[in-house]
Amino acid sequence: MNLTASALPSPPRLPAPECTRCSFTSETCDRYTAADLLLHWTTGWQRVLTGPGTARHCAGAPAWSVLEHGCHVRDMCLLFHQQLDAIFGTARPIAPSSVTPEPPPSYHEEDALRVAGELGRAAAALAGRLAALTADEWEHEDPRLPDLRLTVGLLTRHLLHDISHSLHDALRGIREHDAVTGTAHRQDDRKAAGSHG
Repeated sequence: MNLTASALPSPPRLPAPECTRCSFTSETCDRYTAADLLLHWTTGWQRVLTGPGTARHCAGAPAWSVLEHGCHVRDMCLLFHQQLDAIFGTARPIAPSSVTPEPPPSYHEEDALRVAGELGRAAAALAGRLAALTADEWEHEDPRLPDLRLTVGLLTRHLLHDISHSLHDALRGIREHDAVTGTAHRQDDRKAAGSHG
Protein backbone atom coordinates (compact mmCIF):
# COMPACT_ATOMS: atom_id res chain seq x y z
CA MET A 1 0.00 0.00 0.00
CA ASN A 2 1.35 3.37 -1.01
CA LEU A 3 0.88 6.24 1.41
CA THR A 4 0.73 9.82 0.26
CA ALA A 5 2.79 12.42 2.11
CA SER A 6 -0.34 13.76 3.81
CA ALA A 7 -1.17 10.29 5.14
CA LEU A 8 2.22 9.77 6.74
CA PRO A 9 2.45 10.37 10.50
CA SER A 10 3.95 13.69 11.54
CA PRO A 11 7.46 13.52 12.97
CA PRO A 12 7.74 13.84 16.74
CA ARG A 13 8.16 17.32 18.11
CA LEU A 14 10.13 18.33 21.17
CA PRO A 15 7.63 19.78 23.65
CA ALA A 16 7.84 23.43 24.58
CA PRO A 17 9.20 23.93 28.10
CA GLU A 18 6.78 24.54 30.96
CA CYS A 19 8.15 24.63 34.51
CA THR A 20 6.35 25.02 37.80
CA ARG A 21 9.62 25.33 39.75
CA CYS A 22 10.96 28.45 38.05
CA SER A 23 7.55 29.60 36.72
CA PHE A 24 8.72 29.56 33.11
CA THR A 25 5.91 29.31 30.59
CA SER A 26 6.26 29.17 26.83
CA GLU A 27 3.10 31.22 26.36
CA THR A 28 4.88 34.38 27.50
CA CYS A 29 7.94 33.73 25.34
CA ASP A 30 7.64 34.59 21.67
CA ARG A 31 9.77 36.44 19.16
CA TYR A 32 8.49 39.77 20.52
CA THR A 33 9.42 39.04 24.16
CA ALA A 34 12.41 36.69 23.88
CA ALA A 35 15.07 39.41 23.84
CA ASP A 36 13.62 41.22 26.87
CA LEU A 37 13.27 37.95 28.80
CA LEU A 38 16.88 37.07 28.03
CA LEU A 39 18.10 40.44 29.31
CA HIS A 40 15.88 40.18 32.39
CA TRP A 41 17.25 36.82 33.50
CA THR A 42 20.86 37.48 32.55
CA THR A 43 20.74 40.77 34.47
CA GLY A 44 19.61 38.73 37.45
CA TRP A 45 22.57 36.45 36.88
CA GLN A 46 24.93 39.42 36.76
CA ARG A 47 23.62 40.61 40.14
CA VAL A 48 24.23 37.15 41.58
CA LEU A 49 27.74 36.95 40.13
CA THR A 50 28.71 40.32 41.59
CA GLY A 51 27.29 39.42 45.01
CA PRO A 52 28.94 37.61 47.94
CA GLY A 53 27.53 34.13 47.28
CA THR A 54 29.38 32.96 44.15
CA ALA A 55 31.16 30.09 45.93
CA ARG A 56 27.91 28.66 47.28
CA HIS A 57 26.26 25.69 45.65
CA CYS A 58 23.08 26.00 43.64
CA ALA A 59 20.07 23.93 44.54
CA GLY A 60 19.24 21.04 42.25
CA ALA A 61 21.60 19.20 39.92
CA PRO A 62 24.31 19.35 38.80
CA ALA A 63 25.80 20.43 42.10
CA TRP A 64 27.68 23.38 40.68
CA SER A 65 28.58 26.54 42.52
CA VAL A 66 26.90 29.79 41.60
CA LEU A 67 30.06 30.82 39.73
CA GLU A 68 30.15 27.60 37.71
CA HIS A 69 26.49 27.96 36.74
CA GLY A 70 27.09 31.60 35.77
CA CYS A 71 29.95 30.52 33.49
CA HIS A 72 27.66 27.97 31.90
CA VAL A 73 24.97 30.58 31.25
CA ARG A 74 27.55 32.86 29.59
CA ASP A 75 28.71 30.02 27.36
CA MET A 76 25.14 29.06 26.46
CA CYS A 77 24.58 32.59 25.17
CA LEU A 78 27.80 32.46 23.14
CA LEU A 79 27.08 29.01 21.72
CA PHE A 80 23.52 29.91 20.76
CA HIS A 81 24.99 32.38 18.26
CA GLN A 82 26.85 29.48 16.66
CA GLN A 83 23.72 27.36 16.72
CA LEU A 84 21.77 30.06 14.88
CA ASP A 85 24.58 30.38 12.34
CA ALA A 86 24.41 26.63 11.70
CA ILE A 87 20.62 26.63 11.40
CA PHE A 88 20.58 29.52 8.92
CA GLY A 89 23.67 28.31 7.06
CA THR A 90 25.70 31.42 7.89
CA ALA A 91 28.50 29.79 9.87
CA ARG A 92 31.91 31.07 8.88
CA PRO A 93 34.73 28.55 8.33
CA ILE A 94 37.49 28.75 10.91
CA ALA A 95 40.85 29.53 9.36
CA PRO A 96 43.61 27.08 10.34
CA SER A 97 46.14 28.42 12.78
CA SER A 98 49.62 27.24 13.71
CA VAL A 99 49.22 28.70 17.20
CA THR A 100 48.00 26.22 19.78
CA PRO A 101 45.35 28.00 21.88
CA GLU A 102 45.62 27.85 25.62
CA PRO A 103 42.96 25.69 27.25
CA PRO A 104 40.20 27.76 28.84
CA PRO A 105 40.19 27.91 32.63
CA SER A 106 37.90 25.61 34.54
CA TYR A 107 34.64 27.22 35.57
CA HIS A 108 35.56 27.21 39.26
CA GLU A 109 38.83 29.03 38.50
CA GLU A 110 37.24 31.98 36.69
CA ASP A 111 36.79 35.45 38.16
CA ALA A 112 33.15 36.12 38.98
CA LEU A 113 33.26 39.84 38.13
CA ARG A 114 34.84 39.11 34.77
CA VAL A 115 32.25 36.43 34.05
CA ALA A 116 29.47 38.89 34.91
CA GLY A 117 30.83 41.37 32.36
CA GLU A 118 31.29 38.72 29.68
CA LEU A 119 27.78 37.44 30.31
CA GLY A 120 26.36 40.93 29.97
CA ARG A 121 28.05 41.46 26.61
CA ALA A 122 27.11 38.01 25.31
CA ALA A 123 23.49 38.44 26.37
CA ALA A 124 23.24 41.93 24.85
CA ALA A 125 24.57 40.67 21.51
CA LEU A 126 22.24 37.66 21.52
CA ALA A 127 19.25 39.79 22.55
CA GLY A 128 19.88 42.05 19.57
CA ARG A 129 19.91 39.06 17.28
CA LEU A 130 16.73 37.59 18.76
CA ALA A 131 14.93 40.94 18.49
CA ALA A 132 15.75 41.07 14.78
CA LEU A 133 14.30 37.64 13.93
CA THR A 134 11.48 37.67 11.40
CA ALA A 135 8.36 35.53 11.72
CA ASP A 136 9.74 33.10 9.15
CA GLU A 137 13.09 32.89 10.94
CA TRP A 138 11.36 32.23 14.28
CA GLU A 139 9.56 29.24 12.72
CA HIS A 140 12.63 28.09 10.74
CA GLU A 141 13.48 24.45 11.48
CA ASP A 142 16.97 23.17 12.14
CA PRO A 143 17.87 21.34 8.88
CA ARG A 144 20.39 19.16 10.71
CA LEU A 145 17.64 17.36 12.67
CA PRO A 146 14.57 17.43 10.44
CA ASP A 147 12.80 14.58 12.23
CA LEU A 148 12.57 16.56 15.47
CA ARG A 149 11.14 19.74 13.92
CA LEU A 150 13.34 21.96 16.06
CA THR A 151 12.37 25.52 15.21
CA VAL A 152 14.39 28.55 16.20
CA GLY A 153 11.51 29.61 18.44
CA LEU A 154 11.43 26.27 20.25
CA LEU A 155 15.20 26.23 20.74
CA THR A 156 15.08 29.82 22.03
CA ARG A 157 12.39 28.88 24.56
CA HIS A 158 14.52 25.99 25.82
CA LEU A 159 17.55 28.25 26.11
CA LEU A 160 15.58 30.84 28.09
CA HIS A 161 14.11 28.17 30.33
CA ASP A 162 17.61 26.85 31.10
CA ILE A 163 18.75 30.35 32.05
CA SER A 164 15.63 31.08 34.11
CA HIS A 165 15.76 27.72 35.88
CA SER A 166 19.45 27.93 36.73
CA LEU A 167 18.93 31.43 38.16
CA HIS A 168 16.07 30.11 40.29
CA ASP A 169 18.31 27.30 41.59
CA ALA A 170 21.17 29.71 42.27
CA LEU A 171 18.98 32.05 44.31
CA ARG A 172 17.40 29.14 46.19
CA GLY A 173 20.83 27.70 46.97
CA ILE A 174 22.01 31.07 48.31
CA ARG A 175 18.88 31.44 50.47
CA GLU A 176 19.24 27.93 51.87
CA HIS A 177 22.93 28.49 52.61
CA ASP A 178 22.22 31.79 54.33
CA ALA A 179 19.42 30.23 56.37
CA VAL A 180 21.69 27.42 57.57
CA THR A 181 24.61 29.69 58.40
CA GLY A 182 22.28 32.19 60.08
CA THR A 183 20.87 29.44 62.30
CA ALA A 184 24.37 28.25 63.15
CA HIS A 185 25.47 31.78 64.04
CA ARG A 186 22.44 32.25 66.31
CA GLN A 187 23.19 28.97 68.06
CA ASP A 188 26.81 30.03 68.55
CA ASP A 189 25.65 33.37 69.96
CA ARG A 190 23.33 31.64 72.44
CA LYS A 191 26.13 29.30 73.53
CA ALA A 192 28.48 32.24 73.97
CA ALA A 193 25.86 34.16 75.96
CA GLY A 194 25.20 31.10 78.13
CA SER A 195 28.87 30.66 78.90
CA HIS A 196 28.95 34.18 80.35
CA GLY A 197 25.78 33.68 82.43
